[in-house]
Amino acid sequence: MPAMKPIREPHYFRRAVKKIFYPFKVLWACWWFFLFAFIFLLFYPVFLFLLSNPSRYHAANWLRRIWAFLLFSFSGLIYRVKHETKLDHSKTYIFCPNHFSYLDIPLFALCYSGNKYRYMAKMELGKIPLFGIFFRTVDISVNRSSVTESVRTMKLGKESIVRGESLVMFPEGKISVHPPRMERFKSGPFRIAIEQQVPVVPITMIDNWKLLFVGKKIYVRPGITRAIVHAPISTVGLTINDVEYLQQKVHSVIEKTLKQYGN
Repeated sequence: MPAMKPIREPHYFRRAVKKIFYPFKVLWACWWFFLFAFIFLLFYPVFLFLLSNPSRYHAANWLRRIWAFLLFSFSGLIYRVKHETKLDHSKTYIFCPNHFSYLDIPLFALCYSGNKYRYMAKMELGKIPLFGIFFRTVDISVNRSSVTESVRTMKLGKESIVRGESLVMFPEGKISVHPPRMERFKSGPFRIAIEQQVPVVPITMIDNWKLLFVGKKIYVRPGITRAIVHAPISTVGLTINDVEYLQQKVHSVIEKTLKQYGN
């Protein structure tokens, strides 16, 4: 007797289910963005004080982690972070997460408990009302349309490393258009890492793109989001000629992990 074929739901049935649940995802998105703004506004006077003096920037990162924790907790997003090895907070790193969602920035704050770090990200983030205060103070905004500005921000990044501040740099340079497929990595993070001889820490953000999507459609849904903080990759002994090698190695670590978790 021939084996029975598994019963599959018709495409029109799956489309109908998606249409039914989509309005709820939109409503949840409204709730999420409301929480994002409301909790941030509660903390805003304290952020203003902390970010008014560079000596208090590290405390601002601590408060940013509290904000991220509350945002995830009240919006039904449960985060799970796995560390392949314990990071030494006295050391300086360049963190390189994949970038699929606006959730990536707050999730990183929950991945690393150290306070001495700066994000390097596109300058458009500095134009977001209220939230942009970070990219006018502790964080570094990158203007890729200007060679002069790009050189200036790379210099700021290197100076931060010298002061013992880690950098968070999304090597794709922007949110991927087709997650879970990553965009091509930029060379900047790896060039700085090699020039300053600091280790690179790949971070795989596994589920954010499924939970918060902003594109032709915008939706949020509650669920579990996972992140893997990989072991640091040493750059000791590497030269500027090894930028592509390091770039590919970090890409391979993240890509392999995404596939391992079913992406």
